[in-house]
Amino acid sequence: MKFTYFVSILTAGLGSVAYAIEAPIPGYGVEELSWEVQTTPGGPIVNLNGTVQEVHEQLLIINPNYEQEFATLNTDERREFATQKRDTVTCYQYPQANHKDVEKGIAYLRKVPGQPTNGPGPNNCGRVSCGYNAGIWWCNDNSFSKTLPSFNNIADGAQVVENKCWRGGNYFSGKCDHADHWSVIVKGERC
Repeated sequence: MKFTYFVSILTAGLGSVAYAIEAPIPGYGVEELSWEVQTTPGGPIVNLNGTVQEVHEQLLIINPNYEQEFATLNTDERREFATQKRDTVTCYQYPQANHKDVEKGIAYLRKVPGQPTNGPGPNNCGRVSCGYNAGIWWCNDNSFSKTLPSFNNIADGAQVVENKCWRGGNYFSGKCDHADHWSVIVKGERC
């Protein structure tokens, strides 16, 4: 009985430690992102929380055929994006991530239909992808909650960072600041 009680307390403590992640920018808060996603094509929209990998796992539990039903999305296409004149990209200010692992995160983001929402800022970031020690963060510097048209907007920001910062080696990091006060950060991350 005492052993079970101890394990329960230990497990509860470990669960809270798992969510104690540090913001990519000192002084910023961390927001668990909310994802509005369809569970089936044309089906109901549900709100799920977590990284894209966590949301993907939840979707597979809700709909085991999720990947087959949404297979028409092309996730292997490497898209080229021109940075808008109002966007600013900075490179190598964060721990570096393996470019192949970043591309996996970008591909995951392109698979999820729906709209991401990030709580009000300024100085508010949410980790949207974390896998294989590569993190993709979405930060909101508006004083209001920010909802984007799709997860492709975040994937596009990460792709712009890769296109501007990856110089042919294995690792890179960077940040793309958008003129309308949100940004995407790509960095090495313990996942």
